[in-house]
Amino acid sequence: MALFRAYKKSSKPKILTTADQECPTEVCPNHPDLLLLRDAAADERNAIAFYLEAARASCLPCLFLDVAEDEMKHFVEIMREISCLDPVQAQMLSDAGLDMLLMTRPLFKPKTKAAILKESEADDIHIDPPDRKKMPTVILLTKALNDEFQATNKYQRYMEAAETPAVQRLFCHLMNEEKEHIAVFTAALFDLTHEPPPLEHD
Repeated sequence: MALFRAYKKSSKPKILTTADQECPTEVCPNHPDLLLLRDAAADERNAIAFYLEAARASCLPCLFLDVAEDEMKHFVEIMREISCLDPVQAQMLSDAGLDMLLMTRPLFKPKTKAAILKESEADDIHIDPPDRKKMPTVILLTKALNDEFQATNKYQRYMEAAETPAVQRLFCHLMNEEKEHIAVFTAALFDLTHEPPPLEHD
């Protein structure tokens, strides 16, 4: 069987299929920036979970909630870039009702100096921490989501390194399966952490 696929160094998604079409065509996004973006998204989720827990456990909840809100915005921005480079992940996010993570329009307005001053004067926190009883679930979902980001990156690297067409198809399929898990865990986290944070208003 002949296999048609993109060159390994191409930033275009691989499309793995067999000549006689026994297997369905599967799109295999392989842009190298996706590896960096998924690592960054996992780091943001760790930070969000930590700051929400710190807000519940410390005498400085406003400080930690303010930083958690910034990290939530960072996560949205990163996921929107991922959705730009990875149509499979974009579809999974859309299927999970996470259209706010798709790159369609600017989501957050940049803060002006006046807006920053106004925020600091009002000590305005836009998010509510999850109920204390829900924090263990937030921690577990964060760990699960981070593991899915790492697995997706691993399978992308393996797909790029594989020589055998059948092995390339397998890793492509596994990589795309993990993206569904990313969408599901993200939706569950957003329900618990009241994300995404509201739009900024000047």
